[in-house]
Amino acid sequence: MPRRRTEIGTYGKITTTEVEPGVFEARARFRLRNGRYKRPRRRGKSRTAAETALKKAMVKLADETTGKRINAETRFGHVIDLWLAEFKKKVERGERAPKSLYDYEDSAEQIRKYMGELTCGEAEDAGLCDETLKSIRDDAAKSKRSKKSNGYAAAKRAKTVLTGVCGLAIRHGGMRVNPAKSAEAIENAGKEDVRALEPEDRQDFLTKLHAYCERKAGTSKRGGIRVQAWRDLPEVVEAMLATGGRPGEVLASEGPGVVPQRRTVLLDHHLVRIEGQGLVRQFRRKGGGTPVNPMYPSWAAPMFARRKLAAGEGPLFPTWNGQWMDPGNMQKRLREACDAIGYDWMYSRILRHTVGTHIVDAGGTNEDAADQLGNTPDVVQRNYRRKRATNPKNAAALETLFEAPETGS
Repeated sequence: MPRRRTEIGTYGKITTTEVEPGVFEARARFRLRNGRYKRPRRRGKSRTAAETALKKAMVKLADETTGKRINAETRFGHVIDLWLAEFKKKVERGERAPKSLYDYEDSAEQIRKYMGELTCGEAEDAGLCDETLKSIRDDAAKSKRSKKSNGYAAAKRAKTVLTGVCGLAIRHGGMRVNPAKSAEAIENAGKEDVRALEPEDRQDFLTKLHAYCERKAGTSKRGGIRVQAWRDLPEVVEAMLATGGRPGEVLASEGPGVVPQRRTVLLDHHLVRIEGQGLVRQFRRKGGGTPVNPMYPSWAAPMFARRKLAAGEGPLFPTWNGQWMDPGNMQKRLREACDAIGYDWMYSRILRHTVGTHIVDAGGTNEDAADQLGNTPDVVQRNYRRKRATNPKNAAALETLFEAPETGS
């Protein structure tokens, strides 16, 4: 007669052996929710101590498997797994971006390194969360993966994940307060001021970019593949300056989205590279932003009209074989070109900064710039327009601060 299966959430016979003089190890088979077996083991200075330690460990496993999913004794690493599983479902429903999942999985592993084996009750410590985030920041600052070498981005993202995981624990009774929210704010000492192409640089930049890309196309040994990529680059830049769109949004636009009669182009998708799938065109703008239909200026009208005619129903900026242009590859070419023409400080994001800055400098408001960029006025003020060096309106107002001195005339 076959041996009866252990019920889910329970364990079988405990076996204890002396593994070395004065050290005993207790083992058992525990059946998980998916039907598989886990073989936890614990050691102690006596048979009783080893078995007691093992039973305590299996009580936690039982809670995680069949009982209340989360309580004060639940391993924090288990709560991390539950939070990631819920986030993955949001991605599958299209509520979150796949890249966010990959980024958050990386952050979750960093948190697990410092807090994974704690219980929820032990993790409910703002000081411990603070130390963990600072350790993640320091680890990232030392890593070659950190582009800015200060670890700010890694720590900020880790705090987002840690806050979410603790929030899940609170909702299920594992914590009473969210310790991550009490951790010290992550400051970015290396944050740069918003920079934009100034009026005197804009035409010079485009002229030099066109010339450099034409030279690169003329010297390319790979034929149509590289020639078209370089010749398309200046017009991608012009499209970004004409709309304020991000690279992945502009490159995701299609021929039917351009309406020459109204001088508008629809930006309602973005391109993102997903592990295992390649380049994917996803609905909505980056970060889940709502679609925008900006009106482009007359100086960009000939380019958009020509692109629409050539695109038909397909991409407005296709690759040589008619596929979507990879935003990452486009930005690498732009980086090479900017370095070569004397604009080594230029990045693709500065094109978006230039649009927001110019709208406000030309008399528009943050709300006007927000309409164009598809953000809120606060975000525009903080991230998408450079501060004015001088403000004539303020100078005129200050004229009345005191009475004008007597001139004797």
